[in-house]
Amino acid sequence: MFKKILRRLTSKIASTPPSPSTTIKPAKLPFAPRPRPRFSPRIPMPKAPVPGSDRPKLSLIVIIYNMPDQAEKTLASLAVDYQRNVRTEDYEVLVMENNSGNNLGQERAIKHGSNFRYYLRHETEPTPIHAINFAVQESRADFIGIIIDGARMLTPGVVSYTIAALAIAEQPVICVPGYHLGAKLQQEAMQEGYDETHEQMLLDSIQWPSDGYRLFEISCFSGTSSGGYFKPLSESNCLCMSKQLYAEIGGCDKRFNETGGGQVNLDLYKRASERDNTTLIALIGEGSFHQFHGGITTGQMGEERIDTMRRHFAQYASIRGEAYIPPDKRPILFGAIADSTVPFIMNSANNAFHALQNEAP
Repeated sequence: MFKKILRRLTSKIASTPPSPSTTIKPAKLPFAPRPRPRFSPRIPMPKAPVPGSDRPKLSLIVIIYNMPDQAEKTLASLAVDYQRNVRTEDYEVLVMENNSGNNLGQERAIKHGSNFRYYLRHETEPTPIHAINFAVQESRADFIGIIIDGARMLTPGVVSYTIAALAIAEQPVICVPGYHLGAKLQQEAMQEGYDETHEQMLLDSIQWPSDGYRLFEISCFSGTSSGGYFKPLSESNCLCMSKQLYAEIGGCDKRFNETGGGQVNLDLYKRASERDNTTLIALIGEGSFHQFHGGITTGQMGEERIDTMRRHFAQYASIRGEAYIPPDKRPILFGAIADSTVPFIMNSANNAFHALQNEAP
């Protein structure tokens, strides 16, 4: 029945003839109401958090490894002079750097605010899991946000809307959709010469960081968000939940010891989302934007990348007993939409509409 309704609707839209040019239009009357073609470009923010506690309301954990320049942009996008309608005391940022020959270092990490803390880790496995679990223990807030890839710049309402969303449900799981800077996925774009120089030119073209919402203008959906807002996401690279929930589901599973943690981020998102007592909330007006840095899944080409992904997939299947399938829990969509996000709304609606046409009984 639903499929018949969809077909009837699309058929009606396609077959509706244009209005004849001879249609009599009413005369324009003096002082008649005039339409307003668009909203104000100002993006509204939720009510500011209420002061009163000596602890932050949100602890954001940022994992970095061998990407100092990209990490510095990510941390700049978390600074209180970039994030809107929040104060320094409302949130904290824990910067967890796994040691490499190309460290960011404490000085560059904490210069972004007094609410930034820095830890240098000397890991024996090529995974961020141990750093994340340690940071959760060190965090001061009841709610944590995990940014497992420190090359992810954020839009200016992420902190404000995340804190506001904590009040929507008893056990919220809050996710931010993901994007890649550039016109196409970076693992494809790099084969055509895309690199850090091209990316900086894109950022200069929108005068970043003057308006962080313009990042949408120079980006595309990441692979795990490619279905859009109205289909299940595969993961979130800015994922928030309570420390209580994180403990209940066992945190990041230490068995994910492949490079970069393999599919641990997808696994954490799925396990948190699929709990019966959790409410999934997607901040569709916000985004985390991946910078090119020669990473595990975006900086390799050809057989090297295929071999890496094969190992990641195989490890997930060995731990969970099957290939990864995104959670199908329908999220609450929360947030305001900037004009620069409209093309992604259109793409998302189109993807979901075609899925309904093809899959409805």
